[in-house]
Amino acid sequence: MNRQRATPGPFSRRAAPYPPPPEPEGLELTELFRALRRRKWMILGCILVSGLIAMAVLKNARPQYFSTVEVLLNTREERVVGVEQVISALDVSNSIVAGEIAVVQSNLLLGQVVDELDLMHHPEFAPEAIASPGLLSRMGDRVAAVLSAIGLRAAAPEPMPDTPESGRLSEEDARNLVIWKVRRNLTVFQSGISYVITISMRAEDPKAAADIANAIADKYIGDQLEAKLVATRRVVDWLDRRLIELETQLRNAEDAVVDFMAKQVREEGGDEQGVSQQLTQMNNAVVVARSDRAAAASRLAYIREVLDTKGAEDAAAILSTTRLTNLDTELAELERQRAQLASRLGPQHPDMRAVQMALQDVLRDRAAAIRAAVDELAAAEAEAKGREAAILADIATAQQLQVELLRSRVRLSQLERSAGAMRQVYESFLARFQETAQQLEFQRADARVISAAQPSLSPARPRKKLVMAVALVLGAMLGIAAALISAAMDRRIRSAAELTRITRLPVLATLPRLRLRGPAGSWQTRHLRGAAASSYAEGLRLLRFSLMKNAGAEPPRIVLLTGADWGAGTSTTVVGLARVMADVGLNVVVLDANLRRPGLAGLLGTGTGTGNACIESYLAGTATVSDITRAQVEPGLSVIHAPRNPAMAADLISSPAFEALIRELAQRHDVVLIDAPPATGMADTATLAGLADLVVLVVRSRSVDEARVVDAINTLEGAGGDVLGTVLSHAEERVRVQAPRRLMLKQPARETAPVTEPATHA
Repeated sequence: MNRQRATPGPFSRRAAPYPPPPEPEGLELTELFRALRRRKWMILGCILVSGLIAMAVLKNARPQYFSTVEVLLNTREERVVGVEQVISALDVSNSIVAGEIAVVQSNLLLGQVVDELDLMHHPEFAPEAIASPGLLSRMGDRVAAVLSAIGLRAAAPEPMPDTPESGRLSEEDARNLVIWKVRRNLTVFQSGISYVITISMRAEDPKAAADIANAIADKYIGDQLEAKLVATRRVVDWLDRRLIELETQLRNAEDAVVDFMAKQVREEGGDEQGVSQQLTQMNNAVVVARSDRAAAASRLAYIREVLDTKGAEDAAAILSTTRLTNLDTELAELERQRAQLASRLGPQHPDMRAVQMALQDVLRDRAAAIRAAVDELAAAEAEAKGREAAILADIATAQQLQVELLRSRVRLSQLERSAGAMRQVYESFLARFQETAQQLEFQRADARVISAAQPSLSPARPRKKLVMAVALVLGAMLGIAAALISAAMDRRIRSAAELTRITRLPVLATLPRLRLRGPAGSWQTRHLRGAAASSYAEGLRLLRFSLMKNAGAEPPRIVLLTGADWGAGTSTTVVGLARVMADVGLNVVVLDANLRRPGLAGLLGTGTGTGNACIESYLAGTATVSDITRAQVEPGLSVIHAPRNPAMAADLISSPAFEALIRELAQRHDVVLIDAPPATGMADTATLAGLADLVVLVVRSRSVDEARVVDAINTLEGAGGDVLGTVLSHAEERVRVQAPRRLMLKQPARETAPVTEPATHA
């Protein structure tokens, strides 16, 4: 038996014949449309549900009527008296219009309307008739609040006032509730870029809507006139009291000017011009002192930097003081003497030692001279700083004197200006008092009604067509979003490219999903024996080619086919592979090792084996291989059935007799095909993987996820199986099949067209 056992390890030995495609970062456009098409019923369901909800809402919605009144803010001035009014006409702008809109919507104004129209006893606005907002209303309020928070809406809707737990409202609480109802149904906005304020009222009664809108406009204009009159009276009273106070303050201010001038005459001090000249001279002096200090600091810093980086020799060259020059001359003379003595005397000679000591003394004196020069520079810098500080102190003293002189002059000017300003204020208030007293007889409003509200003849809400359209669009958007999320979370394998990328193994064949009807196994015979080319048959032939040519000189004798999960189509693939191998003259035996769910009998139409005609009889020693083999079920094809025994499946397959059975079958036949249960979670499949020469994993498209396929391959290779590759079954491809040959023989004169019969093979 030519068996190649593998070392356990995930995807460790056999690579794909071509580099696997890169893993996509997201859904491609074509895959996106495919995902939406596969989930079309989900999208249609969302649209249907949204439409039904919209229909239910529209059915229960009450009709609403709108009445609108338009108020124009006056921009033309009317001059009856030649004086300025206490409350001037509106300088109309967008901000002013927004403020007037807020006034119209205020609780005070709406409260007056509620009292005037007696809305407390109106059937629609009575407190007992006001119900809490429904779910849709609350959701709309939340959306409006969010839009207001981000600046896309002027103001958020006002929440409903709290009511007592007992349910009994006081008079004030009931009135506030009615005001809230009116304000919730009220809409006030600026009409375009004009100065027109539109007041729109919504109510179930069209007449009530018109009455409330007109009452709000009238009350707004009346409040403007009342506010002006009250303000004018209040100003007149205030001006009267203020004139008395201003007269006393003016007298005190004039007396203060006289007293300060007398004091300044008695206490003369300083000359502003002399102090200014002195400050100019000291400023020039401080500039020179700062220059000297900066030069001394710069020279000192440079000398210290040279000492730190280059040494005392370079620093001495830069300093060049008289003492350093004399010490350099003396040092040169001693060096000359030492050179002369060194040519005649040794280093220990008294003369040489005397010269050495003299040289050391000069070097010490030279180092001390350098330090002294540096200290002189530091002292010069300190002296410059002191001189600069002294000049600055003198400048501060002169400036203080100058400030005192200026303050005295400024104080006098202030007192004079204060007295003059107080005189002007007094005269202005006196004139204003006389003008304002005349305005009490004439006041005009800053707005007027240009279009009164009329009862509406047809309801404005709900807009049924718009609501239905929006509901259907939202349902479609929700369905598409749900479909995309479902597609993004779907980890099931759908194509050969995904299978290759995940397993790093070649896809030996891709078997399309067939849409045929017929007895079990008959559709496969029609595909394999039919006159028309079939992609399903070509896939099986490609699988046969991969198995026969992959192992080199000697083809595999024992091939195990297993699935990643139940329903992968393993038994169907085993039967089809056996048939195409028999077509090229190979003697093939199919061993049904799926003791948990045997299915070959139904596919081949041979019936299940009983008595001495199944594997269990052979393992028990009561039958031979020939007894349990159904020879020549089809030309070149034999089969061995298995009984259904899920409890003992792993024990039977793990027995030495089962391994002996496989070896004997391999000696008698060219190829042994083993139909095994799924690889994950089955101990018998792991045992079978170690007995086969090659293992092929069958993966059903759109049925199993990536993790399960990886676990299956890890299990097979961990058990010593040589996993050659995978087979993708039920691939997404429509196949057109030629009619069976027997139908063509019955109608020789008629050309049979390819037909497609809707069904899914087992």
